[in-house]
Amino acid sequence: MSRKKVFAIDGGAGRAVAAIPALNKYYKKHKDEDWAIIIGGWDTLYFGLPFQDHVYSMDVKGLFQNVLKDSDIISPEPYRLWEYYNQKISLVEGFDQIINETDDHSDLEPPTMILNKAEEKMAANVIANVKSKQNKNYTIVIQPFGRSARVDNGDVIDDSTRSIEPHVYQKLVKKLSQKYNIILMAEPDYVQQLSQEDQVSEKLQLDLRAWSAVIESSDYFIGCDSVGQHMARGHNVPGTVLMGSTYAINTSYPDYFNIIENENIEKVYSPIRLCGLDSHLADRMNDRLMDYTDEQVESIYKSIVKDIKEKVE
Repeated sequence: MSRKKVFAIDGGAGRAVAAIPALNKYYKKHKDEDWAIIIGGWDTLYFGLPFQDHVYSMDVKGLFQNVLKDSDIISPEPYRLWEYYNQKISLVEGFDQIINETDDHSDLEPPTMILNKAEEKMAANVIANVKSKQNKNYTIVIQPFGRSARVDNGDVIDDSTRSIEPHVYQKLVKKLSQKYNIILMAEPDYVQQLSQEDQVSEKLQLDLRAWSAVIESSDYFIGCDSVGQHMARGHNVPGTVLMGSTYAINTSYPDYFNIIENENIEKVYSPIRLCGLDSHLADRMNDRLMDYTDEQVESIYKSIVKDIKEKVE
């Protein structure tokens, strides 16, 4: 008798959401079998999904003895696939390749979180409140910083160059706020750093399920390589993603989003989760990728306005 499979999903919230299509696909083919998912910190993101009864938080008492001890634990790591680090497949497809043991990704669905009525009502109230304050027709959620960002003596620093530079965010939001309602999606420390110059965006403190609902209720999303873009894609919300050191084909949805990249600097692949020193050296080469000039910010702004006119208005 074969041992049951347990999929261990690790990393940030974006990875957890990106794994949803592959896990949904596995569930459809194995719904009556005994298998499980363990995940650290992000199990709530899977609430409401068809496979929710297979999900365990790593903090559940007795998990090892009752679920893991007699199981084969599989740790899906797309970053270690040749197809991934050679820009042939996405994070979503990488999870599918490992979890479902296939290179046919044509049947993958978007990474959709399932919201309940209370979450959707909360989000509708948030959007209505923002519209009453900012008085524009369309609402944008913008997430400028990724998980690897940090606050360093008053500055927001992202050593991996995945996050939008604060000065770029400030200039872009100032322009966008003349046409659109703006909601800032960021951690409290980042909000504090941005608040002095950013007097226009609505600043909310929500958990990730609530953010997913607010993004679903918004008209447009702007972000970087982080969880918000996965949520926006899952809810079919159009958007623009500014890509720094990572490649759109790996970490985003270039067939869906308006992708912005800095063409003035040659990007170097950072072998994250493979090589320590090589990854650090690549980060140094990519250090200025998100540092746009005023002329580039104006171009980004025009690109976003054009995309909104085509997909929203």
